[in-house]
Amino acid sequence: MTALPMNFHNLIETFPASGCVVCNLVQRDVNRFLDSHLYEYVNTPETHADIRGSRGLCATHSGHLVEFGASVLGITILHAAVMDELLKTVAEPNRAASAFGRLRGSTGSTLANRLEPTEQCMACQALERAESQHTNSIAEYINDQRMHDAYAASEGLCLPHFRQVLRAAPDTAHTDLLLKLQIPKWRDLKAELDMLAKKYDVNHADEVVGQEADSWRRALIMVSGNRDVFGVRRKT
Repeated sequence: MTALPMNFHNLIETFPASGCVVCNLVQRDVNRFLDSHLYEYVNTPETHADIRGSRGLCATHSGHLVEFGASVLGITILHAAVMDELLKTVAEPNRAASAFGRLRGSTGSTLANRLEPTEQCMACQALERAESQHTNSIAEYINDQRMHDAYAASEGLCLPHFRQVLRAAPDTAHTDLLLKLQIPKWRDLKAELDMLAKKYDVNHADEVVGQEADSWRRALIMVSGNRDVFGVRRKT
């Protein structure tokens, strides 16, 4: 018998929660990663190299540190290292800028390039690793009755993670099974959205709003994914 992946039972246990199971587990995994690095690995050379190279965490994961009550001391130590890296970078002689280049005003652009991250946010890396593990497990084991039943009883996957699971499906049989499970979720949500829109019509103003009342909120997550997982990804 093939050994099940370590996250198999985590998926089964988390499917009943509201929202996309992958979004929910990824958020948990990233919070655990940040927590361990701020308490257990805050002084390791590897962590300091990562945080210096990435110029800190991305804005989304920096915000998480405050929200889940992360270690103030850990944040302080790591960001002192980032500040040290920035000061060293701007203090280095700009060998690449010639006198002609300075006259043309390129010195600022050259310095800005040197201040760019050389590494990805370590929390984003942890997120992508966790995301890959969970989507791969769903894709591979969706034909396991326990995974199948858990998925069937859930709200389904958000669209971004459903795309990832489809790409990871090993064959058409797995793909067909995934579609068979997900499509009814979309149909049910569409029906609730239509019902809610109808009850906003003045001709149906006296009708009681039922479970479809929060369908618009669920639709936001199921179409775009959780904002803490699929936050703004922009470069300036």
